[in-house]
Amino acid sequence: MRRPVTLTLAVASACALGPATLRSQAVDTTRVRAAYATVTGLRDEIERAHGRFVAVDGIRMHYLEWGDAKGVPLVWAHGSGSRAYEIRALAPRLVQAGYRVLAVDVRGHGPTRVKDYDFGIYHVADDLVALLDSLRIPAAVFGGASLGAFHAAAVYDQYPNRVLGLLMADGGTWSPQWIYDRQTPEQIRRNLPDALPPVTGASEFDVFLKLVGHVPPDSLPGRRDWMFDMLMRIWPADSGGFAFLAGMDRMTTWGEALLPGLTHPTTLPPPLWSLHAFIPRMAFRNLHVPMMILDPQDERDVFPVTDQNERLAKDHPGLVIHRIYAQSQHNILQSRPDWLVRDAVTLLDVVRRKR
Repeated sequence: MRRPVTLTLAVASACALGPATLRSQAVDTTRVRAAYATVTGLRDEIERAHGRFVAVDGIRMHYLEWGDAKGVPLVWAHGSGSRAYEIRALAPRLVQAGYRVLAVDVRGHGPTRVKDYDFGIYHVADDLVALLDSLRIPAAVFGGASLGAFHAAAVYDQYPNRVLGLLMADGGTWSPQWIYDRQTPEQIRRNLPDALPPVTGASEFDVFLKLVGHVPPDSLPGRRDWMFDMLMRIWPADSGGFAFLAGMDRMTTWGEALLPGLTHPTTLPPPLWSLHAFIPRMAFRNLHVPMMILDPQDERDVFPVTDQNERLAKDHPGLVIHRIYAQSQHNILQSRPDWLVRDAVTLLDVVRRKR
């Protein structure tokens, strides 16, 4: 059975958390602390080499940079509840192919903290273009995964002359509201994603211990990437201390509480409302840059949007390349990294021919 289309579900699926995960049990704190030291060391290494901050639109935005000014700029926006780190394994390969990668932590994620959550995808688009301004970059390829691709789409909608091309990894080219409007309330309710349990602590390690402590100690060394993904989702909480996905409840809606918003989108939190109000075929009606659509499919496709992607490709046959990733999960960066790099390079070749 297919789950309904929701970027909230994408967060839950990526994190793989649930009440059973956080059950009370004996924890080998010493081994977890050693694992914590390993992944925080990796984070610190990445930050020293690639971490940057820039003041944009009244916020202090964090981003990671790979490559130099000779490369074609690629501004990458991450998925909901993720971080700029999601592209860390692919960035060196993209740089080798000719990109300069600028991966941003968007508003409300990681150290890009905000107190006012009354913003939408177009505010993030403003932030991304402000980053270009700060670096004196006239135009860039914009891309992203899931929600991040919607941010890239919003950039094109508002700043088309700052866009050289679009790399859209299962987002930004389809409307989630289109899907829900074609489901009955019973279908939606039956498949609502579970709410994520709150995970808080006085320190970053306290939260990490709660997230990772259930893993058999002997398997921790082999799960470094998963532990890093958990670590990067632990942020300072507005009320003090730390929390897993701190502030996400201000940007999205979980579980049964999501249902009313699917029929009345204006009642959703502003970041989610702006997403549901986005109409790709209207935003791209005058498309003038190459676009690569990456469309994963499997037997439990949580985003069955091939029909919408095909319509967009038909609208712009000379500009849109629609790649179907068979037997692939929504998180393309994890499920099909080699294919993503291949198609990002194809897009780069097209962009260079058109410059």
